[in-house]
Amino acid sequence: MIPVDSGSVHTVTNSRQAQLLTDPKSKEFFKPFLATERSVTQAAKELGCNLNTMLYRVKILQAAKLIKVTRREKRKGREIKYYRSVHDAYFIPFRLTSYATLEERLEVQGEPIFATLIRAYAHALRQHDRFGNYVFKGEAGGVVTTDLVPDVLPSGLPVAYSDFAAYLHKGEALEIAGDLRKVFERGLEASKNAKPSDPKTHQYLLMIALLPVPE
Repeated sequence: MIPVDSGSVHTVTNSRQAQLLTDPKSKEFFKPFLATERSVTQAAKELGCNLNTMLYRVKILQAAKLIKVTRREKRKGREIKYYRSVHDAYFIPFRLTSYATLEERLEVQGEPIFATLIRAYAHALRQHDRFGNYVFKGEAGGVVTTDLVPDVLPSGLPVAYSDFAAYLHKGEALEIAGDLRKVFERGLEASKNAKPSDPKTHQYLLMIALLPVPE
């Protein structure tokens, strides 16, 4: 993670750049070039999109001065251009975005993530012999509604999913938050060392949350 006060984060002052970096669809086309050199062909392959679509998006990003040509490689019959983001990290002030409220921005940007979560969760539930909703009294006396997602799919892939409203003392919450961050960091480190092409590697959605609910 880049420290926010490290000096390596560029603060966006241009509304067009802010729009491209906060729109989920546009940002996907920018990701391959962030702090990494890529050709249009490499970026299209990484995203699994049409080459002409990638070319169109590259022109938009270049016009907005979010990416630049880093080098040209001469090949027989054509020249291959390589692009990279102008800066390695960006901060986009909310005031430059087109969203009316912070909640609206979070909803729009979170929709693709939660859509993936729902699909993955439903897929895991379908592997269960008795998938459906369970409603019962929990140990703490509250009513629990759950799907009892399996711990391991028939394919052998592990699953871990739980959520509930917890009442915690501040000290306990601080300790649990620290433990969750360690788990997340462990996942990030393992992901860095994994190769997507390895048949033993599978893509997972790893999320953590411990949020104080507003009164």
